[in-house]
Amino acid sequence: MTGILGQAPSGADGRKGATRREVLVGGGLLATALASGLLARNAALADPTIDRELHIPDTVGRWSRSADEGILIPRAEEDEQLYDQVVTGYYTSDSAPSVLLLIAYGSAQTGTTQLHRPEVCYPAAGFRVRELPDVSLQLRGRSIGARTMTAVATRRVEQILYWSRVGRDFPTSTNDQRWSVLRQTFQGLVPDGALVRLSIIDPDRPAAIALLAGFAAALVEASPPGMRHLLTGPA
Repeated sequence: MTGILGQAPSGADGRKGATRREVLVGGGLLATALASGLLARNAALADPTIDRELHIPDTVGRWSRSADEGILIPRAEEDEQLYDQVVTGYYTSDSAPSVLLLIAYGSAQTGTTQLHRPEVCYPAAGFRVRELPDVSLQLRGRSIGARTMTAVATRRVEQILYWSRVGRDFPTSTNDQRWSVLRQTFQGLVPDGALVRLSIIDPDRPAAIALLAGFAAALVEASPPGMRHLLTGPA
């Protein structure tokens, strides 16, 4: 029997060689196998400067963390298997609306273990989601691509701002995320992953997104160095 890249046996109609579809499928299987092998080989190279304990600050700008965790959408059961840690926070202020924060961290992103993006999680929890244009956040001098969404359920309109970091990249779509993982793995890197989701219960989208962008900047500033690295990547 020939291997994936070997000569395919002749078919019943006398054709020799693999079809285009067979080549594509075989190439995909080979890429997955190689990526898995590289990931295993380089697992010891994971960045030791990242704070994997997810120590979120008690004070973020004009907000303070509350003992009340707010009303977050339910997390999927598989989240506990996909991520090393997930932390949530509910931040209140006398002069601004309350902010819901969720940060999920996974030390190894592979073809089968990837961050769950909110545009998938919210509909699964029964929300109607309207995906809106990407925005650019300025966080400690870095320009980071982020996504915005409006999620609607019975008597609840939630405005969402989130970004995902995969190793050195900040993909804003599922396809970008997959390609980022594959590309970095083939470069001999071990891409970790972090998803930072901020949201406000508010029907006024423009005001909410502006406020969440300000909260994001304050969150990064208030975090210790290891946590800032997790949020925004290496300096």
